[in-house]
Amino acid sequence: MIIRNTIKTWVIDFKKKLCFFLVLTLSFQSAKSQINDAQFAAYNTLIGGITGGIGALINKKKDQKWHKTLLKGFVVGLGGGAIAYSGKKLNALVAQKKELGYCWLSRAVFSAGNSIVENAASNRDFWSRWHYDIGFMRMEVEISGPIAFTPRFMPSAFGGVVFMAVNGEFDGATTLKSGTLTFRADRVNYASNLSASTASNGFLFINTLNKGYKFYDTYAHEMIHAFQFQEFSGINYFFNPLTNKWKEKSPRFKNTSRWFYGDVNFEAMLVNYFIIQKGYDARPRSYCNNFLENEAEFLSVKRGACPAE
Repeated sequence: MIIRNTIKTWVIDFKKKLCFFLVLTLSFQSAKSQINDAQFAAYNTLIGGITGGIGALINKKKDQKWHKTLLKGFVVGLGGGAIAYSGKKLNALVAQKKELGYCWLSRAVFSAGNSIVENAASNRDFWSRWHYDIGFMRMEVEISGPIAFTPRFMPSAFGGVVFMAVNGEFDGATTLKSGTLTFRADRVNYASNLSASTASNGFLFINTLNKGYKFYDTYAHEMIHAFQFQEFSGINYFFNPLTNKWKEKSPRFKNTSRWFYGDVNFEAMLVNYFIIQKGYDARPRSYCNNFLENEAEFLSVKRGACPAE
């Protein structure tokens, strides 16, 4: 009963903080806003700052003052968000140079910024833990003590990969060039109006889209969508108080949790894309007004989701 009441209280408190977080960040996603670098830069840095600040407050140690902890988490998170944004912008090189190898670079920079945001949200030193995601595996390096490397399984990302595998065939050559799982099919069965689709940390491309400027433009666009799935990963650390209590009660969970990473950011992206942004359906200009589609297109090829008519 005590554990149940504790969990209930924590969940209510978590929901309040999460609602506050979403209201502030999503306020930058107005469909009527002018599309420009400043808008997207503000959005990305504030995701990092707000996530870092709230997470740090949730994970505050008893001897720390709340306002200092909040400020530190916010400032460090801002820095991480700015670096992650720089990683997104590097995908423009994929389109400009027509070279998928730049995907490795953009992911490295994005992951560095994303790692800093996560460290801020967990109330740790900003340099203490770094990660690089490949498919549904998170390659994590701890350097705050003895250097330790741990591969961790991401269940939500795995679900996205399975979804793509069911709808297409694995493209090994493209995957190696870009460092991102890529699948092929004659058509995108679940969205026939699309030539490519992103499901978590991987892509599904139609077979006819395999070369030329359109292919590279689209690949750069989809890479940014992959990063959008990861940009809310700081909220995973909002659950630390709950998981820590679970570890105290269950030695088995404590031992196995080391190899698993709860990627709730996957679900956060789906809510944002399909509910907040209203997805990509055929309603008048719904795709054109989707903030996430405009960000992906603007940062990759410097135009909006729909060309001016």
